[in-house]
Formats: sequence, structure tokens, C-alpha cells
Amino acid sequence: MKKKINKHILKSNTTVKKALKKLNSLENKFCLVVNEKKKFIGTLTDGDLRRGLLKNLNVNDSVNKFVFKKSIITKIELNKQKINYILSRHSINCIPYINSKNEIVDVYTDQQNEEIEKIKNSMLIMAGGKGLRLRPLTNKIPKPLLLVNNKPIIERIILIAKKQGLSKFYISINYLGHKIKNFLGDGMKYGVKINYIEEKKPLGTAGAINLIKNFKNNLIVSNADIISNINFKEMIKSHIKNKSLITISAKIFYEKNNYGRLITNAGRLKKVIEKPENNFLINAGIYVLNPKIKKYLGRFEHLDMTDLINFLIKKKKKINVFPLHEKWLDYGLKKNIIKYLNK
Repeated sequence: MKKKINKHILKSNTTVKKALKKLNSLENKFCLVVNEKKKFIGTLTDGDLRRGLLKNLNVNDSVNKFVFKKSIITKIELNKQKINYILSRHSINCIPYINSKNEIVDVYTDQQNEEIEKIKNSMLIMAGGKGLRLRPLTNKIPKPLLLVNNKPIIERIILIAKKQGLSKFYISINYLGHKIKNFLGDGMKYGVKINYIEEKKPLGTAGAINLIKNFKNNLIVSNADIISNINFKEMIKSHIKNKSLITISAKIFYEKNNYGRLITNAGRLKKVIEKPENNFLINAGIYVLNPKIKKYLGRFEHLDMTDLINFLIKKKKKINVFPLHEKWLDYGLKKNIIKYLNK
């Protein structure tokens, strides 16, 4: 086995929690899962983990429950042209090379050193809020311009998105909006294009969407106080595949009970679970919206994203969730922003 693939090898009895840490540390985000005899079982990607978590599998479960066991493999050596053809045709990021004993010999990945693939979708950053929870920090400075490790929150959001291929941004502004506009400008200094949506009065976290002209493609929408390494390409891909009106990013949170749980039936003890740990999902403040959403926005003068989502659920429209296991932090909370302020 070649040394370069050792870092991608994962034993089937590894917990998902450990697998997440490993996966997030890899540049090429895939793992090759083997059993106790080092025989190849299948591949594991962040998509496999997201799908498993949506099925309510637990982070303490083994990756054996999440692994994709119908991976495309090869049992012969492949040339560069063939590798790239297979990867592109099947939209995968690796091809395991397996011998007759079902052992991993090598793994083929993208052989082309191309620039970052551009994402045609635009991103709306909702930066019109007053940041009331952060007073007095936001008395004279709008929340998106508060510094995190000496760089404004909104600048970090733009740079993270640019790194993934996004180049077109809308920013909704109201409270102290001129300061945001003066700082970011038209985006030229970042190599992106920025257009501003100036709210004459606060429109809510979803109200500004209706002011975007030529909204023809799926739109990424983000709160201006969320910094995350979310995979935008995967989120858009999931959104399109599920034919969703809205896809909501959902941060996975872990909750541990410090007490043993008693399982009873009619007063009789059946089982004791020692200090159980559960995982649950919360709204992570990043969304992908289908252009068809606009026909539901005109009836509202002021609209928050949560109210829009609940309205659409009542209308039985398709809303899907995209689990987020990447780094994520809400700087709308004072304890978080103070921790990193001006560091």
C-alpha cells in the first residue's frame, strides 16, 4: 500500500465522531473503510455522513453503518485520462484500486491541477440588523464589522465563500449600513463583485430577498454573524437533487446526560443506559433558495426567515435539511464575539 493513502484508511469500528475529525483534516475529503482483516469495505464521504445523520444515526455509532458499500472501484491500473473520465462521469472524488484479495493497493484522485471551479450562484449576506444582543459593542459599529482575530466578520464570510468559487454577492444593509458599504466597496479588492440592497426600513432576515432583481438561479443566503467552513457546492448539489424550495443548513450539536437513564415498563426496570449522549440539529443560519420562492414573498412587508419557513411548511412546500459537521460559530452571541474580539 502506498504511503499517501494511509491517511485515508479508516477501520470499520471507528466511531462517527472520530471519523468526522479525520475527514475534516483531509484535503481530499474521503476515507477508505476496511474491516479487522484490512479488507476493503467501501468509501466514506461527508455526504455519506450527512445522509446517515438525517436518518437519526448517532455520532457514537460505528462508520460501518454509514459507509457506502457500492463504491466504484478498479482492479487494474488506470491512466490519467481514464481516471478523470470516471471521476467526472460519476461525480466522485476517488477510485480505490483493489487487488484480488480485496486489499487496497492505491487510490486514484483528480489528476488535474485546475483553478477552483467557479460557482455560478450568488450569495446574499443579510447585514441589516441592529445587533441588539451585542450592545454596547454595536452602538457605533454594525455587527458585521466587529473584528474576529483582527478581521471583520463579514470580510471573513466573503473570503471563505470566494475560496470555494463564489464571486457574486448581495449585501442587505440598514443599520449603519454606510460603514459596511465604505469598508467593503464594490468588492474589487477581494476579487469579487458586491451589490448592495439598501433597506429603507428593516425588512427582516428574509425580506431583502424580494429586492434582488434577476433572481433566476438558486440563491445562497447567509446571516452576517455566522462563520463556517460549510461546503457550498455540496449544499447546492443536495438542494437541486432534492428539488427543494429551501434547503436549511443544520449544525449538529451533541448533548451528554450526566446521569444514567432508566428505561421502565409499567414501573418495572428494563434497562439502564449509562450517561447517554444524543445529537440534534439546530438552524445554522445558511440557506439555499429556489427562485420560485419569490412568488411567496410579495405579500409580506417584513419577513423573518423562520416565519417564511413555517409559512411554507404549512403550505406543504418541500423544505430540506443539510447537516453541517464542519466548523461553525455564531458571532451573534456576545460570549463568542468577546472571546475573539480584536485578538
